[in-house]
Amino acid sequence: MKNAHWITHRDYQTIPGTLTWNINYYNSRELPLEPGAGLLNIRKCFRVSSSVASVTLRATALGIFRLYINGKRVGVEQDGRTVYDELKPGWTDYRVRVFGYEYDITSLCREENCFVADVAPGWWGGRISFGMYGWKPCAFIGEIEICYRDGRTELLSSDESWEAMIGGPTRRAEIWEGQYDDATLPHPAAEPNAYTWDTAIRFDGFDGQIVPPVGEPVRVREALNLRSCHATVYEGTVPNGSDMGEIRVVCQNDGESCEKLVLKAGQSLLLDMGQEAVGRPVLTFTAERGTKLEVFFAEMLNDSGEKSRGNDGPKGSAYLANYRTALSRYVCIASGETEETHAPSHTFFGFRYFEIRADRDVEISSVTAEILGSDLTETGTFVCDHPEVNRLYSNIVWGMRGNYLSIPTDCPQRDERLGWTGDTQIFCGAASYLADIRGFMHKWLGDARDSQIGYEGAYCDVIPRVFHHAEGGANAAWGDAGLIVPYRLLLMYNDRALIAEHYASMEWYMKHLERFGLSGPRPTYGDWLNYDVTDKAYLSVCYYAYDAKLMALFSQILGKEDRVRYYSDLRERILAHWRQTYLPDGTLTIRTQTAYLLPLAFDMVSEVERSVFIEALRCLIVENHYTLSTGFVGTGLLNQTLAKVGLHDLCYSLLLQTNDPSWLYSVRQGATTVWERWNSYTLANGFGDVSMNSFNHYAYGAVAEWFYAGIGGISPDPEHPGFEHFLLAPTPDRRTVLPEGQTLIGYAKATYRSIAGTIESEWKKEGDVFRYGFVIPEGTEAEIRLLTTADTVILNGETMTAKRLGAKRLDNRLVFSLPAGCYTVIAP
Repeated sequence: MKNAHWITHRDYQTIPGTLTWNINYYNSRELPLEPGAGLLNIRKCFRVSSSVASVTLRATALGIFRLYINGKRVGVEQDGRTVYDELKPGWTDYRVRVFGYEYDITSLCREENCFVADVAPGWWGGRISFGMYGWKPCAFIGEIEICYRDGRTELLSSDESWEAMIGGPTRRAEIWEGQYDDATLPHPAAEPNAYTWDTAIRFDGFDGQIVPPVGEPVRVREALNLRSCHATVYEGTVPNGSDMGEIRVVCQNDGESCEKLVLKAGQSLLLDMGQEAVGRPVLTFTAERGTKLEVFFAEMLNDSGEKSRGNDGPKGSAYLANYRTALSRYVCIASGETEETHAPSHTFFGFRYFEIRADRDVEISSVTAEILGSDLTETGTFVCDHPEVNRLYSNIVWGMRGNYLSIPTDCPQRDERLGWTGDTQIFCGAASYLADIRGFMHKWLGDARDSQIGYEGAYCDVIPRVFHHAEGGANAAWGDAGLIVPYRLLLMYNDRALIAEHYASMEWYMKHLERFGLSGPRPTYGDWLNYDVTDKAYLSVCYYAYDAKLMALFSQILGKEDRVRYYSDLRERILAHWRQTYLPDGTLTIRTQTAYLLPLAFDMVSEVERSVFIEALRCLIVENHYTLSTGFVGTGLLNQTLAKVGLHDLCYSLLLQTNDPSWLYSVRQGATTVWERWNSYTLANGFGDVSMNSFNHYAYGAVAEWFYAGIGGISPDPEHPGFEHFLLAPTPDRRTVLPEGQTLIGYAKATYRSIAGTIESEWKKEGDVFRYGFVIPEGTEAEIRLLTTADTVILNGETMTAKRLGAKRLDNRLVFSLPAGCYTVIAP
């Protein structure tokens, strides 16, 4: 789009948002979502003759946009149907770049044509951007290239010859606040002549580049769409002895089409979608023209009506307060057509429940939750014979689906939805099993590089950057995501090209850390949300040592021997500083689970120290009644590190723990995704601190990495990344000491669709032996590491000795290699 110019409307008004979270209100039904003047709309009319060969549209916008030709939305043809890129252009650092899109629109064109685009603030101008881009108007840029069969080309580039207006049925659309649609107004794409169009004006407020999209687009994940499993109609309240009483139920329905009913004015329809998810409601209904429908979104229901339990409304109503200042609602004014369908187009919501109200009677035909997210290919499955563990696994998967939307967010519902780097690095190991995250993380690492500009190389707390302060980056376990994520992509996908592309950025970050001496990144957050407090500065040194180790590896891959020596020497100096500060007499001065986990995870200890640390860590967990005390950082490493050092029994005891804090504790409180806090809600006490209480916060789901690499034993070989040669070290539940209330897991199966093919690992306890099933894909080889003291196994029905297998002993495992194929192994 070399000849195109950014354009907007001369009267576009921008209102600076509040830049702080310290606002003295929380979301409630009493806070209205008011309509605005409408969206920025751009129009270009053009002609094509019958000799046209192709028509190509290239476009992007500052803000979320949609494109239309002759009233039809522009999409991509796939498998005989049209699919649409949603929430374009996604979130990038607008200081640096924005994605441009190209579509073949030949089939949509006729002799006389009308192109229309509409643009909402999105990540460019809403409160979510924290003013990083300057509270500027939305703008559009595009070109239409018409190619004729005789070789002639006509190029229509956006400039002052194009037209603009502010209006349309969408009166307001923002990511945090929601969307207000007035269907009594025609859509400019369908009825462009219903509006007065003005000459567009140039917009000069963007200094970045337009680049091709990287990673998967945001799409409707149709296979995941949800319908309500339970519907409650209520009106008013009845006393129940609490502060706010409980809802007065008019009727309740269950099952398919339970939402199909007539909702009377003054009533509320509460729909349970059965699953915490991210997306938008699609409403099909019949109503009198001008009827106002309002949809509220909630993750939980008020459980008692008692303020002491954190309730914000009567028992049974939608709990809204934890969305904080995000109004997060959808308002639709009915057109009065016989039957009409509406859905918000320029925003998204996090929810389990929809609460629908109307000011006149409405006949509701259907309500669907369309699931939105980056269109990643899911690559993993896991199942075992413990229903609560299976529920936890489902919770983790749904948490990823909701938070992997253009960027990896911390949570998808409240006034945040930011790309917190700590969450990203903690979860990326699990995510790399659950889905193919190469493109998604390539895109995000580009954002990471952009975030360094103007901040002397520091990777910031949230990517894309929105915090202005100079010290908004290089925080331990957060900024280090710029190195940890590339390492994960190297392990799982052998992505050496990424290492080369990203290397200068990582060196810039390491250069930034030099200013802190050997102390490492800033110790701002520490072991966030910890139960036992670990010195923040301690975490910084540990992460700095890990950074140096990774940089030495990356330098080795790229053949930069001088940098290998530099980072190896740096690591040794960091380790010396760590020992001098925290192991002055050979004994660790900080006695927490996280303090022992980090050196073991990052290979910072000698063999003698390693044994001491392992035993100390084991004792701390057992003394804590087989319960974790780690925070954000420690929990993300917990089971993976315990497995690494051979404490497999503790992995299972922690996994199956049901007391607070534990993974299954929230499952027993009714979770359908992973929560921000273990006790975000408890049956005993109600809701946690409303100021920071998300019910879809995926970081603690990092344990799913251990489901695959530990329980199933499917791991990349660090010496041969990319799974052409990989490790199969399944670890059944062999505990002889069980915490109270726990039973053994007797069956588990994991599958992983690696870039080299689909790997399967399955085991089952059968009497005194375990039966293993392996599928090793064509063209690969696996090193099998069986947890057994026996030197004889049965392989595909044939008794095999260790010698015949060519096996060796590695600790308490029998190690041998197998080529591609399907195998059954029986071993004690």
